[in-house]
Amino acid sequence: MPFKHLHYIAIIFLSVVVFYPSGVSVAQNRAVELKKNTPKQPPRRQPSKEVLARSYYYGEDYEKAAQLYGELYNNQHKYLYYSYYYNSLVYLRKYKEAERIAKKQIKLTPENYRYKIDLAYIYSLEGLTKKSNRIIGRILNDLPENRNLIINIANNLQSRGFTSEALEVYETAKKRNIGRYGYNLEMARAYQYAGDYDKMFDVLIAHLEENPDDLPRVENRIQNMLVMDVDNNLSKVFREKLLIKAQAEPDNPVYAEFLMWYSLQIKDFDLALRQAKSIERRYRDQEEVMLEVADIAYSNERYDIAVKAYEYLKKKKDNTPYYAISCEGYFKSKVKIAGTDTKTWKALSEEGDKIIEELGINRETSEIVQNLAHIKAFRLNQTSEAVAMLKKAVKLSLPFNEKATLKMELADILAFSGKFWDASLLYSQVEHDMKNDPLGHEAKFRNARIFYYKGEFEWAKTRLDVLKGSTSKFIANDAMELSMFIKEMLAEDTLGFTLRLFAAADQFAYQQKYDSALIFLTKAQKQSAGSPAVEYVLFNKASVYQELKQYQTADSLYTMLYTNFPDNFKADNALFESALLNSRFLNNRAKASDLCLKLMKDYPESIYATEARKLFRKLNKKSGNHGAT
Repeated sequence: MPFKHLHYIAIIFLSVVVFYPSGVSVAQNRAVELKKNTPKQPPRRQPSKEVLARSYYYGEDYEKAAQLYGELYNNQHKYLYYSYYYNSLVYLRKYKEAERIAKKQIKLTPENYRYKIDLAYIYSLEGLTKKSNRIIGRILNDLPENRNLIINIANNLQSRGFTSEALEVYETAKKRNIGRYGYNLEMARAYQYAGDYDKMFDVLIAHLEENPDDLPRVENRIQNMLVMDVDNNLSKVFREKLLIKAQAEPDNPVYAEFLMWYSLQIKDFDLALRQAKSIERRYRDQEEVMLEVADIAYSNERYDIAVKAYEYLKKKKDNTPYYAISCEGYFKSKVKIAGTDTKTWKALSEEGDKIIEELGINRETSEIVQNLAHIKAFRLNQTSEAVAMLKKAVKLSLPFNEKATLKMELADILAFSGKFWDASLLYSQVEHDMKNDPLGHEAKFRNARIFYYKGEFEWAKTRLDVLKGSTSKFIANDAMELSMFIKEMLAEDTLGFTLRLFAAADQFAYQQKYDSALIFLTKAQKQSAGSPAVEYVLFNKASVYQELKQYQTADSLYTMLYTNFPDNFKADNALFESALLNSRFLNNRAKASDLCLKLMKDYPESIYATEARKLFRKLNKKSGNHGAT
C-alpha cells in the first residue's frame, strides 16, 4: 500500500476518535433533557371501596358487597352503607347479622321508624312472627302526629311487604285526622300494589268526593292505570263503579264530568255522546262538551257519532255560538258515511245547498263549499255548479293553506271535466304558494300526472323524480311508482305507444269513464303480451272494477298480481287493496286478516305495512282472534 494512502487512513481514524465521543455526549444530554421535560404519567387510580362495593351489589355479587359495605358501615354509620349492607345480608340470608345491625341503628336513632320496620322484617323472615307483630303493633299504637311521618312509615312498611299494615297506618291516621288529611291517594296506591283494584277505585272516588278540585289529578292516576290494563278488566270495574256513582248523584257535576272524560279515554263514544247530552241538559251552556265529543269522534273515524253530536248543536241554531262550526262538522261527517248510492249523494248535496244558502260562502263555510263542490262534480256530474262555487270561495280572504286547498279542489274538477291546462295552471299556483308543504308537493304530483295524461312522459318523469324526497311518504311513494312505471314502459317501447294507451286509460278512469278505461287497458294488454305491461294492466283493471263495485272481479285481479308477480312494485298495493275489499265488501274477514299478515311479513318496508297492521288489529279485535303481529 502506498504511503500516501496510509496517511489518509490515519487522518480519517483520528477524526473519528476525536469527534465520536462528543457526538455521543450530545445525544445523551438531549435524551436526559427530554426525560426531564416529559411529564410523569400519574398512576392509574384504583376505584374506591364504595364504588367497588356498589358494582358488586348491582352485579348481584352480594358476598363481596356485604364484606365491603360491612367495612364501610363499621367505619361510619351512614344510612347509605347500612341500607346496602342490610340488603346484601338479606339476600345472603344472614338474618342474625342483619338483625344485629338493625338493632344497632335503632339504638343510634330510636326515633327513626325505618329501622324498627327493618327489624320486624328480619323477624318475619326468621319465622319469628310474634316478635315481628309486636314491633309493628307498637308502631301502630304510637303513630306520630305528623302527616309526612305517617306517609313515610306506611311507605317503609309497604316496601318490606307489610301492605295490610301500611293500609292500617293510613286508616288509623285518617280516623285520628292526623295532619287534617284524608290519605286517600296514598291508600289507593297501596291497594294498587296489593292488587286490590276494587278498593283502589273506591278510595279514588272517595277522594274525589272530598276534593272535587282534584279531578285532574285523579284522572291522571286513572289514565296511567288504563295504559297498563291489557285485558280491559280494570276498565270494566272502574266503569261500573263510576256509572253507579254518577247515577246515584246525578246532580253532582264532578261525577258527570269524570264519566265524560273516562268515556273518551276508553273511546266509548256511544257513552260519551249520552253523557254529553246529559251534561248539556242538566247544566246548560255546555256546548263545548258536545263539540269535544264530536271532534274526537270524528278524528277516531266514528263518523256516525260525530254526525249525531254535531247535529245536536246544529239544531240549537241561534242558541249556540257554535252553529257554523257544527254545520261544517255535520256536513263533513255525513260525507264520510254517505256510501255509494246516488240518491244519498243527491240528498246530501241539497242539504249542503241549504246550509250555503243560509250562511253564505265565507271563511266559516269554505270547507263545506269544498265538500259540496266535490259531491256535485264527482258524484252528480254537476261540474259547472261546482266550479262556480269554488271560484267564489277562492276569491275570499283566507289563510294560504285554506285557499290552496280550495284551488286544489277546483283544479281537480277542471281536470275531471277535461280542462287540463286550466287545471295545470292552478296546480302550479298551489305548488308555488306552498313550496315546502305537503299540499304543494301534492299539487306538483297532480300537475306531473296531467303531463303524463297528455303524453309528455319525459317532462312528467322529471317532475316526479323531484318528489321522491317529499316529506309525505304517500306522495313520495306515488311519485316514485309513476316514475318507475314510465321508465319501465319506455324501456320496453321507446316510442311510447303502449304507455300512451295506459295514460289514456288512466285519464278516462280519473274522469269516471270506466268503460273507455277498460277498452284502452285491454288494448295495452294485447299490444304488449308477455311484457311488464301485463302486470300493470292487472292492477289498473282491478282498480276500475273496484270503482264499478264489481268487487269479486277486482279481488281476483289483485290476487293474480300479488301471486304471479310478487316482485312488481304494485304487489304490496294489490295485497292491501285486496285486504280492504275482503274486509269491507266481500265479508271475508279471515282472508283480509291473512292478507294483512302476508303484507307485513313479505313486504315489511312497504308504505302499506303500517296501515295493514292497523287493519289487522281492527279485524282481530272484533273477531276475538289474537293472532301474532
